[in-house]
Amino acid sequence: MLDLTSHPRTSTHAAAAIGPVPAVSGQPGPTLDDMHAHVAARRDISDKTRDRYLSAITKAGERLNKPLAVIPAELALLEERFPLDGFDPTHWSTDTAYQLFRRRLQAPLREFLGVHKKQAALRAQEDDWTILFAAIEPLSKGKVGRTARWHPMKLSMLRTFAIVARAYGWQPRDLTLAEAQRIDADFRGNKREANARALRRLDELREFPQILPLLPPHPIGFSAKRRAPLLTALHPSWEAQFLPWIEAVTRTGWDPVGKVFADDHAGHAHVLRAAFRTALRIGVEIGAIGPDQPDLKAILAEDEILCAIAGEMFARRLRTRRNGRLEPRTSRKYLKGLNQVRAHLGIDTTMMKLVLANNSVSRMGKKADRCMTPTNRKFCEGVVEKPALRRRFLGAFKELRATAQSISAQIAAEDRKPTPREIARVRMLGAAACFAAIEIGGAPIRVENAMRLTCVGEDAQIRIPESGKKPIKVLIPAELTKNKAEIAFPVRANKHGCHDTIRWYLQVIRPMFPHAATSPFLFPAIKTQGAHFNPDFFGAEFAGLMRTVVNMPMTPHQMRHGQTSLLLDRHPNEIEVIAKRIDDTLGTLRQFYGWLNSMKLVEHGQDLLVGLMED
Repeated sequence: MLDLTSHPRTSTHAAAAIGPVPAVSGQPGPTLDDMHAHVAARRDISDKTRDRYLSAITKAGERLNKPLAVIPAELALLEERFPLDGFDPTHWSTDTAYQLFRRRLQAPLREFLGVHKKQAALRAQEDDWTILFAAIEPLSKGKVGRTARWHPMKLSMLRTFAIVARAYGWQPRDLTLAEAQRIDADFRGNKREANARALRRLDELREFPQILPLLPPHPIGFSAKRRAPLLTALHPSWEAQFLPWIEAVTRTGWDPVGKVFADDHAGHAHVLRAAFRTALRIGVEIGAIGPDQPDLKAILAEDEILCAIAGEMFARRLRTRRNGRLEPRTSRKYLKGLNQVRAHLGIDTTMMKLVLANNSVSRMGKKADRCMTPTNRKFCEGVVEKPALRRRFLGAFKELRATAQSISAQIAAEDRKPTPREIARVRMLGAAACFAAIEIGGAPIRVENAMRLTCVGEDAQIRIPESGKKPIKVLIPAELTKNKAEIAFPVRANKHGCHDTIRWYLQVIRPMFPHAATSPFLFPAIKTQGAHFNPDFFGAEFAGLMRTVVNMPMTPHQMRHGQTSLLLDRHPNEIEVIAKRIDDTLGTLRQFYGWLNSMKLVEHGQDLLVGLMED
């Protein structure tokens, strides 16, 4: 186990002393099989609890499809294979069931690795942290916002952070910006953010003279700018060089009258920016590019450098997602984008074309780019094959709306004003319900178009009647759509409730947005007046609500995939109608959803063979 008196190793979560020392070279570390035997022998827990722990360990092996003896007993197992947002309806009925499984796996794992014991020892230490907390305690007494001079939750946050600092062997007065950056570099995710907040709270305490002698001699100064970068820093001039190049290849067709570009490929520009940043960071990390080389064009002109970067990109397909995995299709797309810019700059692209055409990983990426991603295909297969998932998918807007209404009803029953958190929760549930109702009851438009829908003015893109059952009409001009084709459809009133849900959102939920009265958008931005809801933020929130409320893990874009798969499965001869519904071509449908027909042919072949066996 990790010696808590020594300096902790520099790796993710090591500083908190929450895991064991890596296995000695040549000697395998503990496995889930060892952990299973350990739990089975425990007598400090009830038989019921022990059985639940053993069941969770067995379930983990079944889920990974591996014998317990070959699965390392590491905390990384939870982070990488069973993360907080890892609910899969194929294996668990609800997100609640998944979270229960996760806790029942985590508890014995942490006990087996000695985490609880180590943390308890750190928490029980009597040192300068103890003196500091005793001095803060009187400041947190009383009513928050009135007599309490410091929020008690901040004190609780510092108590948790003290475990981290003690694992390093650092007392409050030892903390400087260097130590803060060391801690920040050793952590990832929510724990990293919690540490950063705690370090800032220590500086906040300097306003109390009686606390000052217990704090570091000087402010830590751990601002956002001082945090350890998660990614390799790039030369300051590089971005200024490649951004104009990207604009030149993605914005074309200048209109002198309208003073605009007729073709503005914003999505491709986003990919190219990611391609440059990823490639340059890789080049610096592997030593192919000097961090102080200012001329980016000269770097791009070197085939040897580009080939080295390409090799590292392709090799990263074997990494975990947490450690920077790059899928072959992503690597190939990035390299194609770099070559496009190189051609624009007049650089010979022959060598990179050979790499893209002949490298085996690049060919894998090309093949994958012509198919639906494994994640999306698995989602579609679940919707098509499992009636329960299909019902959740098609009725998502009802569940989201019902949850929002139940919160509002509870507040009304208690005869009180909603808290800011409750307002935010109801507002987000309502927006998600409205979006899902438009997608199901109308047509699956892209989330970017949905967030930009205007509902005010003569040119409003969505027209919602104030009362009655007249259809809601949606009209998105061609210049605003991805395929440059106008999208127009009605949302008709019927027993399923999509029409009613959209009107409910407009009348009840939309006024809860701070700038709703002056915003032309159906989904107004929360903070910025006159802006629409950010599509990326909405997408993340929608995915979270679908996972936790509807028990249907999915992104907004999977609304398109799910509907299309269901329609093609049930009505394969209506392909033209389905293509029009999702604003796509027949070729795209056949390319990305051809697996549905292939599966049916395979099943039919099996039926034919069974018929022969029964003759």
